[in-house]
Amino acid sequence: MINDKISNFILKLDTSKIPRSRIKALDLLIQQVRICLNKGISTQLNFICTNNSRRSQFCQIWSETLAYYYDYKNISSFSGGTEITEIYNGVINSLIKTGFNILKDNINLNPVYSINFGESTNTITVYSKLFNCNLNPKSDFIAIINCSSANENCPFLAGASKRISMPFDDPKFYDGSKNEMYYYNKINIEIATSFKYLYLNI
Repeated sequence: MINDKISNFILKLDTSKIPRSRIKALDLLIQQVRICLNKGISTQLNFICTNNSRRSQFCQIWSETLAYYYDYKNISSFSGGTEITEIYNGVINSLIKTGFNILKDNINLNPVYSINFGESTNTITVYSKLFNCNLNPKSDFIAIINCSSANENCPFLAGASKRISMPFDDPKFYDGSKNEMYYYNKINIEIATSFKYLYLNI
């Protein structure tokens, strides 16, 4: 089960505030997911951003969480980048504030995080990785590009059945500033709201 704090957060998300440009991308994604579900095949969503350190991680985590919340068992979410860095602390801190329980599995330059939204079995394992790494699907996946630079640097994604551009503002520009957590919390809410719209409308 989703814990009460996250459930309350989800209930308060207002999908009427999603920009029209993002609604267009979400509606296209909804169409593609429906095609998979109608065929009775698994839907694989791969969220791609340059560093796989901020927006694509938020997208994977919220897509996995909301798929569970709305009981879509045949949809799996992944993420990756065109480069490997590490997940930025602002992402982790914002998710903790939202109600996720998070364990940092090591202290390497690219730590692995176990992110839990309810019972101990509901764990999402995340770290910065390439979009085509061994853990991610190699074929029949829907590629969702979350930043313009990744869109430019990935002119071709082998194995993708569909490619959708769905960018979000980069909170990286506020790293180290007094407004850092305001913008990480803001993008956390925007991404969660977008995936609430997705799963409400499939």
